[in-house]
Amino acid sequence: MTPADLNADLAAYLDEVTAPFPEDSAARIRADLTGHVLEAVAPGEPDAAAIREALAALGPAAEVRAALEGQFFTRADVAWLERDGQVRRLLTDGVKASGPLWRATLGILGGVGLLTWLICGWPGIPALIGSRSFTWAVPALLALELVLLESVRRLILRQPARSAAVLHRMYGTLLAPLGFALSLPVFAPDVVTEPLLLAAALGAALLWAYLTRPREALTLAGKAWRGAR
Repeated sequence: MTPADLNADLAAYLDEVTAPFPEDSAARIRADLTGHVLEAVAPGEPDAAAIREALAALGPAAEVRAALEGQFFTRADVAWLERDGQVRRLLTDGVKASGPLWRATLGILGGVGLLTWLICGWPGIPALIGSRSFTWAVPALLALELVLLESVRRLILRQPARSAAVLHRMYGTLLAPLGFALSLPVFAPDVVTEPLLLAAALGAALLWAYLTRPREALTLAGKAWRGAR
């Protein structure tokens, strides 16, 4: 039974509440609100007066719409996000899912092992291209960075599709300074002991992140972090 079949007041109420939302979100909201109304009225064929009372209990349509705008992206939000080509592709194709945890773990172990061998070698195995002597700080920092990146990615994938697209767009840009900072002691240990060089390196990383920041995604980052649909 459609809202129009039930009552014209309900249909008008749902039209007003769902007006700003994309079609898929509007359909979900309509189904949820219609269900609440039907639960609130007496069993049997609902009459107009009972439906009006149920709608009044839900609250004014403007207030309900304003509350839902914190839980769902509006059409204006989506249009704003689609100004960013990367976000537009993520909204269309979705965020690529990570593989099983065991595969990610093997990838991290392999990456740490290979990079450590390149940088400083392993006990009894000389570095492939570097001249540094082995220290456990190198694999520890590499492991920390790779685990952090994988953990954040998996948290993003738990979000609804539109929120995941926004957060994934921010993922690469905003984590770059952190990854750069963690990599400095590994790849350029001399920089860490020189305050001016360290400040210049971190300042350059932050400037790069600022200049390449995804403005559209940042505007709606709070909404995405709360898991809006």
